[in-house]
Amino acid sequence: MAQAIAEIQQGMVNTIQEDEVLKVRLSNTSKTARWRLTTYVVAVSIWMLQKLFDELKELVYSILETLRPHTLNWYVKKAKAFQYGYALVQDKDYYETIDEDAQIVSHAAVDEIAGKLYMKVAKESNGELKPLADELTPFSQYIQMIKDAGVIVNVISDVGDDLRLVLDIYYDPLVLNADGTLIKSPDQAPAKDTIKRFITQLPFNGEFIPVNLVDALQQTEGVAIPELKSVETKYAGNDWQVVQGKVVPNAGYLTIRDEDLTINYIANVRN
Repeated sequence: MAQAIAEIQQGMVNTIQEDEVLKVRLSNTSKTARWRLTTYVVAVSIWMLQKLFDELKELVYSILETLRPHTLNWYVKKAKAFQYGYALVQDKDYYETIDEDAQIVSHAAVDEIAGKLYMKVAKESNGELKPLADELTPFSQYIQMIKDAGVIVNVISDVGDDLRLVLDIYYDPLVLNADGTLIKSPDQAPAKDTIKRFITQLPFNGEFIPVNLVDALQQTEGVAIPELKSVETKYAGNDWQVVQGKVVPNAGYLTIRDEDLTINYIANVRN
């Protein structure tokens, strides 16, 4: 891990001050002394080099993690390598040619539960996540052909879990209209836009944490106080479930329809 610049510089200063010859020649103790400024420049250069080495190490580790066969990350990488309409090389787990346009799986996640692998996958269309449709059967066959012998892989590609929200938004009447749109640009509704953007930017198969959504709303133009009244999710034909603290979508991602988003706008008027 890269050292702090001050720590690197102090190490050089200590070395100089402990050297009998240099201590005499560089006797000026001012912080703006030329030799001290030189140590700062060198310290910054060393710090930058250390940061680059840290980034390189992380990159190498991440590459090695995806290259190791039979790990969960390996299965994720293989899912994204699927090419719709292409056959694998005979008795191999790869294609003869790479066609990125045919690699339709944009998001994938793999969990191991009770000795079985559960693979969630989705494609992207017009900036939105969608389940595999006609592609699901060939994708499932592809996974059966490249997986380890004896390993059970359950492929899941569904419509995103439904999210239902009820909020009270206390708004600045100098900035927003009563319907939540911007006074200066009525075609924009900042609170609603923040909510939808927050949901679409969640990591695939990541946790949805309502309090983080509140934090995002607090940074939204015209929003004074956001208050979440209720948060519920529903997977497929199941009943709505109240979110307690956080939730991981069964499909790997969330969707919210306009009819499931209730925002009560309340003017934040000072008396």
